[in-house]
Amino acid sequence: MPGPMRTRTAILIAALAATPAAAFGPDLAPIIRAEDRIRLEQVDAVAGRTLRGALAQGTPDDLAVLMQGLAGRPLPADQVAALLPGDWSCRMLKLGGGLPLVVYQPFRCRIDTDGGFVKLSGSQRMQGMIGDLDGAQAYLGTGYIAGDTAPPYADLPDSIDPAATPQRVPEVGMVEVVSPTRARILMPLPMLESDLNILLLTR
Repeated sequence: MPGPMRTRTAILIAALAATPAAAFGPDLAPIIRAEDRIRLEQVDAVAGRTLRGALAQGTPDDLAVLMQGLAGRPLPADQVAALLPGDWSCRMLKLGGGLPLVVYQPFRCRIDTDGGFVKLSGSQRMQGMIGDLDGAQAYLGTGYIAGDTAPPYADLPDSIDPAATPQRVPEVGMVEVVSPTRARILMPLPMLESDLNILLLTR
């Protein structure tokens, strides 16, 4: 029979293995809007449809940016907490909604250690939180125009008019970290302009 010390060690190892890894950012499940959860559930279908259009009609230069941004398998959730915080170069790609693929110039973004996210430059801004949603990393935030003060995602009204002034819309996306220098946020069915937004993060 194993001795007491060996038994205690085995119990400790088993307990550590069963303990879930600490998630990055807050638990987003209590605040996500029902319609935004539905949008997230369609990310794979929307990505497949819009990528077909982009591949068929996008320019070679834009497609090169898209393919490089989508390359790489996402890291497990327990590895992203130490990688996400800091300053990033972020580049928005918009697919569908009238044009197959639009690639914007790089902007500046920042991710805080508590999961706070902000797009710091460009006329279209983003501000929100990256956190855990059902075991995956997700982004919930507010899209707004530079010069405005955006309310937190949780404080947005139930009814949203994208054409209203000031323009403030809920944004939701799945966050995929590929390496210490590359990540992406896939935002299906945004309220403005496109069918899929992909924010590429590099540094």
